[in-house]
Amino acid sequence: MRSLYLLWICFLLARFVAAQDTQYWTQQFGTRSALMGGAVVGGVKDNTAIFYNPGGMGFIDTTSVSINANLYRFENINIENALGQTKGFKSAGFTSFPVLVSGMVATRNPRLKLGYGLVVPVDFSFKATARVDGDYAVVPDDESPGLESFIGQVAFNSRVNETSVGLAIGYRLGQHFSIGLTNLFSLHSQSFTKASLSRFYLNTTDRRLVSSDVIQNFSYNSFRYNARLGLTWLSKNVSIGLVATSPGLRMFGKGVVAVDITANDIKYNGNRIDLLANDRQGKLKADFKSPFMVAAGINIRFHRSEIGVATQYNAAQDVYDVLQAKPAAFVRPPEIYPNLGSDEFMRVKGGAKAVWNVSVGYEYLLSDVVTLNASVRSDRSYFDKDVLATRGIKPTISTWDIYHFVGGATLRSRRSTLSLGVLIGSGKDNNREQEGNLSTPSEDNFLSGSTTITQATYHSIGLLIGFTFNFKKP
Repeated sequence: MRSLYLLWICFLLARFVAAQDTQYWTQQFGTRSALMGGAVVGGVKDNTAIFYNPGGMGFIDTTSVSINANLYRFENINIENALGQTKGFKSAGFTSFPVLVSGMVATRNPRLKLGYGLVVPVDFSFKATARVDGDYAVVPDDESPGLESFIGQVAFNSRVNETSVGLAIGYRLGQHFSIGLTNLFSLHSQSFTKASLSRFYLNTTDRRLVSSDVIQNFSYNSFRYNARLGLTWLSKNVSIGLVATSPGLRMFGKGVVAVDITANDIKYNGNRIDLLANDRQGKLKADFKSPFMVAAGINIRFHRSEIGVATQYNAAQDVYDVLQAKPAAFVRPPEIYPNLGSDEFMRVKGGAKAVWNVSVGYEYLLSDVVTLNASVRSDRSYFDKDVLATRGIKPTISTWDIYHFVGGATLRSRRSTLSLGVLIGSGKDNNREQEGNLSTPSEDNFLSGSTTITQATYHSIGLLIGFTFNFKKP
């Protein structure tokens, strides 16, 4: 086989990118909480308690707080050998997005606190194209002597977004205990397109063209509710927090899914045939599931410093259908696959393995004006390999675990604070199962490529700029 010519183009287009699509802890909210890496479950001091631990709201000493933080991040993703040897996806992009907008509502009872907040925990965008052009042994020599001139191309376009609104209530039970509840309303949206195109000519006198196209796309919106219950115990130098979040309760959701498969002059059961499979269905029930979560944390204060440790466990979610088409004719002519209908092939699969993350944050009071922070946290992927064994559309991009390192400082004035921080993230998956490898094209799978084990890496660096203003002091 002569040398292969490879042209790959892979790029990331995003207006906002706040997280990978299979992580819970990529993004932290607020200013101090983000600098502490989320290690504030046991000792949250501002209205980020709405999301971290509503039990801490009873100890907040301001009646109204508005927080607005922005994060600017450069991300780089590399999926090696996606289509074969040296034929990978690479992407890089610069992004900017708000971290948190929230506030408090005053009540006549100093023990009772009401809060509201809006966050964007997930806003992931990935757009990439890779192409292979070379000579391969696709057809036995007794039918097509020599190597076939083959062209294959795979394109992805995926966008995942989630916006959450929290309405919270916190009540201080006494000097040491406070309890709280956050009602979380989340809108999860996703759009996805994958196109695999393969072409080659038979080395015969009539030079017949053999081709296969597989195009999958869907989009949906799924609205759900989660209840988050928190408890905080506070003493002079130690505070402990415990949080539990219910599984998501579907409120409503609709979506559309479409698949188009065409194969021309491809060999099937010893004969060359033309095949078409096509359907599009809209107004389908959409249900994105979020599993049970529990978190705990402890914060210990010293003379001029504080250390916080937090851990969060997200339970597993069995493989399920986010979208599923209704039974309908799919393959034509139907005798090729008589038992394969739209309801079997046009499914959007979801699922999550259980993950456990840990964060450690440190805070040092350098002066009455300046505080220094540093933190490290894990951000494990909940990608479940069992999803790959099912029939349907599997839109997951990220499969790697990420580790985040944060350092920064906060400058305080009488009624406001300004926070600056640097964030570094790194992740790797040495055993990524990548579909669509075209280095050994075969008509047995309609030239769609094989599944191989490859490596994926993720790197990011970001700048956090946060501002907090205390409208009222007690």
